[in-house]
Amino acid sequence: MGVSAAAVSRVCGVNVEYRNFNSGKAFMLPQRVAIIGQGSDDAVFGLDKFEIEGNANEVGARYGYGSPLHLAALQFFPQNGKAADFPVTVYPLKKAEQALPAKGSIEITEEQSGQGAKGNGAGAVYIGGVSCEFSVKKGDKINVILQSIKAAIDGRLNCPAKTEDITESKLPLVSKWSGESSNLITLELDADVPGVTFSVKKFTGGTVDPDVGQALNKIGVVWETFILSCFDYKKPARLDAYQEFGEARWSPLEKKPVLVCHGCTDVLTDRTAVTDKRKTDAINFLIVSVKSRELPFVVAARGLINDIVSTANSNPAQGYKGLLTGLHCGADDEQENYVQRTASVNKGSSTNIKNGNIAELNDIITFYHPENEGQFPSKRYVVDLVKLQNVVFNVRLIMEADGLKGAPLVSDATITENKTAVQPKTIKTSFMNLADSLALQAIIQEPEFSKKNMEVKIDGNNPKRVNVKFPVKLSGNVEISDSDIYFGFYLGGN
Repeated sequence: MGVSAAAVSRVCGVNVEYRNFNSGKAFMLPQRVAIIGQGSDDAVFGLDKFEIEGNANEVGARYGYGSPLHLAALQFFPQNGKAADFPVTVYPLKKAEQALPAKGSIEITEEQSGQGAKGNGAGAVYIGGVSCEFSVKKGDKINVILQSIKAAIDGRLNCPAKTEDITESKLPLVSKWSGESSNLITLELDADVPGVTFSVKKFTGGTVDPDVGQALNKIGVVWETFILSCFDYKKPARLDAYQEFGEARWSPLEKKPVLVCHGCTDVLTDRTAVTDKRKTDAINFLIVSVKSRELPFVVAARGLINDIVSTANSNPAQGYKGLLTGLHCGADDEQENYVQRTASVNKGSSTNIKNGNIAELNDIITFYHPENEGQFPSKRYVVDLVKLQNVVFNVRLIMEADGLKGAPLVSDATITENKTAVQPKTIKTSFMNLADSLALQAIIQEPEFSKKNMEVKIDGNNPKRVNVKFPVKLSGNVEISDSDIYFGFYLGGN
């Protein structure tokens, strides 16, 4: 009160003070992405985590241009176009002991020995999806053409491989980082040069990836909502490590749910051979672009920035439908039909469709598909788990509010003048507000069900403990539509 208790003369006092009457109003969980991957073998860097400040060049300068960390960062912070409006943090790894890089090569043969190119021409080498363009003049011999290709590759900072010395008719290539993941680098050459023929030897020989546990241990108390893995998704031990870490983050004491994303360019049979074996894995998921020449983790990064994380940040109830713009998409006849996509979903793998010349996100799902949950498993869709992340976030906001910490806890029937005292009905009101607010955001539905069935009680054995039950029905998403069209003809008559 603003008027002194000792006042005796007639006076009217009006005091203005802010009070929060909207406790329980839903707030959207701020999304974050953690990139776990390697720097280049030649770069010198520490293993502390590093939050990108809006520019992929700082990642290239620190961890090596063309490294997995740099190439992933380029998707979140491109030279041109929209950059990530959410925090992106690098968790770097160095090559493992005994690790080896992958190697490939480009070779040229002449139709007539010693004649070289019979006319002007041009071409492009695609290394992990990075285009390196070159030109050829009439009369250029093999060595000259290879030098032109070498210069084109060495001139692309973000190329994931570097050249070695030319030997006779061959240009050797070596990945910029060591490990099994370097075998993911694709090598294609498209050229029109009369008189000469080009051939490539794909990247192989990369061995021994580093242990991702080193990076996971660095995450600590930060609530990273998505992890982008810059490694091949096919290694069970690594998937186990991600799953174990992710499930621990969903635990009651951690309360920081996370999902782990992997890129994939494989066809149905190859990817479901992995996902179908992991029926209880609700942590790992794929972003797919069938038969793309891009590095898989580049595909995943583009999917995260172009829709999944951006949408989770602004409208967490919305399903995903983003386009993998700027990236190569496989040929029309390599894409999967509805029957194949259905088989993919039933075996725990995401899918894509082709929209013009661009891959489009279609079914974004986790590996989770236990047989005892039937056709519609509870933790299948990534969007549903994002909704749950937001529910957890808002429950934490209520129960971890400063006003609850150490507050006197008394029953609803107790009359008290202590302004800091808390009663179960007060907490329940916050949860009732939360149910309405989550429903307004379409994260849950039927808030009256939640309000009717929620419980807030002081524990029967511990007077310092309050137990809360907050049941929610998550909203659905339009994935399938079924329309009937009936037609007939007008027949004239009397």
